[in-house]
Amino acid sequence: MQKLTTRRFFLVMVFILPTAFVSSFTAAAPVNSPASQVFDLTSRQSKFILSAGYRVGDLDWNIAGDTTGENPNILSELTWSDLEIYQVKLSNVTMIPKRVYFRGSLAYGWITGGENQDADFNGDNRTLEWSRSNNKTKDDNVLDASLGIGYAFTFGQGKFRISPLIGYSYHKQNLRITDGCQTIPPTGSFQGLDSTYDAEWSGPWVGLDLMFKLNEKHNLFAEIEYHWADYYAEANWNLRSDYAHPKSFEHDADGDGIIILMGWTYLFHGRWALDVTVDYQSWSTDHGIDRVFFASGTTAETRLNEVNWESYAAMIGLAYHF
Repeated sequence: MQKLTTRRFFLVMVFILPTAFVSSFTAAAPVNSPASQVFDLTSRQSKFILSAGYRVGDLDWNIAGDTTGENPNILSELTWSDLEIYQVKLSNVTMIPKRVYFRGSLAYGWITGGENQDADFNGDNRTLEWSRSNNKTKDDNVLDASLGIGYAFTFGQGKFRISPLIGYSYHKQNLRITDGCQTIPPTGSFQGLDSTYDAEWSGPWVGLDLMFKLNEKHNLFAEIEYHWADYYAEANWNLRSDYAHPKSFEHDADGDGIIILMGWTYLFHGRWALDVTVDYQSWSTDHGIDRVFFASGTTAETRLNEVNWESYAAMIGLAYHF
C-alpha cells in the first residue's frame, strides 16, 4: 500500500505540478532578461541547471532452474523496494544557430534506505517456497548520464518548440543487502550480511523535447525518450562460501526503457530561473544469462528471466541562461 500511494503521488505530480506553479505567477520579465514572447532559433542560447530532490525506486530480477527456463520456471527472485534516494543533477540545454539542439545531464543519488527480499522456490510460478529473507538496503548509490542532439522547430507563432533527438545514455544502480532476517524458515536475524548487486543499463535512445512559452517569464517543457539497453550486472554474495568473491555471479541481457520528464521554468531575475521537474523511468529486460562463479573455479549458467527497474523523482533547481 505504501508503494502504491507513493507512485500515485508522483504520477499526479507529473501531470498537474507544472500547471499549478504557472498559475501562481504573472509578472512581466525585467528589461535585461533574455526572455521574449517567442523562441529564437537564430542565435546561440544555453542554459545550465543545478538541481536537487527526492527519488524513489524499485528493482527486481528472477532466474529459472535451467537454461530453458524450467525446473522450476522461477528458482530465485530478488526484489529491492521503496528505495529512498536523495539526488543532485547537472543539466545543460544549448541551441546554436541553424536550429541544432544539444541536451546533456548527469545525476547522482545516495540511497538512504529501502527493503530487500530474497526468495527461493522448488515449484513453478513461485510455489513450494523453501527460503526467504527480508533484509534492508542502504549506503549505496545510483547514477544517470545522458547526451543527445537534435533539430528544433517552432510552431504557433513561435511559442511552441519541438525538437526530435537521438542520443546515448548510461544508468547504474549499486545496491546493497544488509541487516539479514530469515523469515522462511523463521529463524530470525543473522549476522554479517553485506552483499552487493551492481547493475548497468547503456545504449542509444530516440526522443522528443517539447517546450511551450506561456509568457516572458514562464515556460512548460517535457522530455520523452525511448531507450535500447545492454544490461549487465555483477553481484557479490558475501555469505556464500561456495561462490567466488568479489564476483559471485553476473547477469547479461538486452532491454529497453522509457523516460518521461515534465517541468516548469520561472525566470525570476535577469538570466536566473527556477526549474521544477518531475520524471518517471521504467526499464526491463528480455530473458538473458545468469552465470555463477564458484570458489572452486568452475562456472554454471541458467536463464535470467527478467530484470525490472522503475523510479520516480521530483527535483527543484537553479538555472542560468546565457
